Order: sequence, then C-alpha cells, then structure tokens
Amino acid sequence: MRKKILLSVLVTGLLAVSAAPSTVSWAASKSSLDKINQELKAIQQKKNAQRKKVEATKQQIATVQKQTKDLETELMAIDLRRNETQNKLDKLEAEMEVTKVKAAEAQDHLDEAIDRVVKRDALLKTRVKVMYERGTVSYLDVLLGASDFGDFLTRMQGLKLILEQDTKILEDNKRDKDTIEKKKKEIDHQLTVYAGMYEEAENLKAELDKQYKRSVVVKAELQKQEAQLNESLEEYGQQLLALVKQEDAKYAERVRALSAGSNGYKGGQLALPIDDGLFRWSSGFGVRKDPFTGRSAGHNGVDMAAHKGTPIKAAAPGIVVFAGYYGGFGNAVMIKHSPEIRTLYGHIREGGIKVSVGQQVDKGQIIAEVGSTGRSTGNHLHFTVYKNDVAVDPMPYLR
Repeated sequence: MRKKILLSVLVTGLLAVSAAPSTVSWAASKSSLDKINQELKAIQQKKNAQRKKVEATKQQIATVQKQTKDLETELMAIDLRRNETQNKLDKLEAEMEVTKVKAAEAQDHLDEAIDRVVKRDALLKTRVKVMYERGTVSYLDVLLGASDFGDFLTRMQGLKLILEQDTKILEDNKRDKDTIEKKKKEIDHQLTVYAGMYEEAENLKAELDKQYKRSVVVKAELQKQEAQLNESLEEYGQQLLALVKQEDAKYAERVRALSAGSNGYKGGQLALPIDDGLFRWSSGFGVRKDPFTGRSAGHNGVDMAAHKGTPIKAAAPGIVVFAGYYGGFGNAVMIKHSPEIRTLYGHIREGGIKVSVGQQVDKGQIIAEVGSTGRSTGNHLHFTVYKNDVAVDPMPYLR
C-alpha cells in the first residue's frame, strides 16, 4: 500500500510545479492571480514540510532495519556460541563422569591402604604387649640361652626373621601411609577439578542464556518501532498525496485564470517545436517497431530527427511543470498549456534545458536543445501531446 501511495505521489508530482511563476503576460486579473499564487505557495510549503517528514521517517526505518539486521547477526553469533558451549558441556559432562570413577577408585585404594595399616599396627601392638607381659628380654639373652650350637643357630635365624618381619612391617606401614596421603590429595584434586568444570559450564550457560533473552527483547522492540514507523510513513504519504493533488488543482486554476484572455492557449493549433527545414520526421504516433528490441510496440508521440543542439521551442504558451531527467525520455521538459493540454519534449542534450519549473513561457520561446539522452538511438526530439493526461496523436494539433 505504501509503495502505491509513493508511486502516486511521484506520478502526480510530475504535473506539479515547485516554484512560483514569474510575471505573466496573459490577460488575467492581477488580484486573482496574486491570491492563487499565495495559496499555491502555502500549499507548496506544506508539501515540502510533509516531504521532509516522509524522508525523515524513511531514514528512521532504514536505521531500525539496519539495527535489526545487525541484531540478527548477533543472534546468529550467540546461537553458534550456544552450540559450541553445548558441545563443551557434553564434553565436560563426560570428563566429570570419568573423574567420578577415578575418585571412587582412589577411595577404594585409600580404604584398602587404611585397612592394611590398621592390621599391621595391631600386629606390632600385640608383639609389644607380649614383650611387656614377659618382661624385657634382649636378643643377647635369647642367644646365650641356647642349649647347644645348633640351638644357637636356630635362635639366631629366628631372631633374624623376626627382625626382617618387623622391618618390613614398618616399611609397608610407611609406604601405605604415603599412599594414603597421595590418594587423599588425588581425590581432593579430582573433586576440585570437577567443581571447577561444573561451575564454569553453568556460568557460561547462564551468560549465553542472558545474552540471548536480552537480544530477543531488543529485536521485538525494534520490530515494534519499524511497524509504528511504517504506519506513520503510510499516513504521511497519504497526507503528501493530498497536498500534491491540491497543488495540481491550484495550478489548473491558475492556468484557467491565465487562459481567460485571448492570448492564452485554448486547445487549438500547436506550433512546430523545431523550425521547419531543421528536422525530418523519423517516427510517428502509435504502434511501430521498437528500435531496441525490433518488436512491435506503442509509441506515445512523434520523433523529429535533427542535429545535436538544434533549438527546441514551446509549441504554445504555458507553464513549465517539469524540467529534468524523466526515465526513458532522458532529459525532458513538460509544459502545461491549459487544464486539459500538456506537451512533453524528450531526449534533450546534457545541459540543454533552458527553462525551469514554474517558469511561464510563450509560444516559440526556446526551451531546450536537441540531444540523445535516455532511451534513444540518435539525436532527435520526442514530442508528446497529453489531453486530460492521456497521450494523443500530436499531428492533428500541429500546424
């Protein structure tokens, strides 16, 4: 809907003038023209202000759309990080399961070592108790108490075994106690690693969730802003269209006022836009072979081939309502001669437009120079006559 409104504004705007005319020579009441010009100026001021609102709103929409696009890129990046984080969480979870198994194994080893130490301590305590109950007996007393040399050797061998066993018990106790400390530290370390990995994963997940939720809220707000701006743009477009229509109606009223005298154009004969002898007819009105495609196509005017720079003249008195680049017509001038009649002069050379919008021109006044701008295959003038905004064959109107 918005595009249709803006297109209507563009098409209708080609018929409107953006500047007040110079002093005119057509017969008309000066006070009436002054009033019309004042009203026209007021409409144009409102139209320009409204156009600025439309452009400002378009810029705001473009800004919001860019912000939305940037935010969507950010959301994509967050999603990628979320995927990466999930993969990391999965890996951490697997590592934590391995850590739990290791911790359980270490605890089993610790329990076994503690059990061995307890048993050895009990054995040593039993031996000390027996020695206490029997009194203090030295290894020398045991050897000297032998009945013969054989008994002496036997006793010495027995003492050696006891000594070796006691030494082994003490060494095993020391080794197992060291193992206990090592396994305990290992368990503590594994548990610390587990806790750290778990906390890291949870913090990362929480931060990404927070970023995602925040971005979603911002995106929703931007979409709301864009919707509101689009509503405003459509409203402003409707208002601008109404002002353009008022402007066009006021120009028609001024043309009627200017045409009230005998010198105004009233729809009769039009003069040739190029002096006779300086051109040749190269294409007529209606269906013809398109010079670009070679297919049959409609032609809404007549073509007059002439040298580049050949003067183009107004076919009748009127007001310039368009002067600039006009699509396939290239550089063009449009003159409104009456409420019903307009003429268009196309393919003007670069820098060849000699009039400006709002200027009043007389019949035969030079308004431009022949060129080949726009959709053109050579230097010529494209001349169109519009009656009530419909292109008609210019030949019946030309002398």
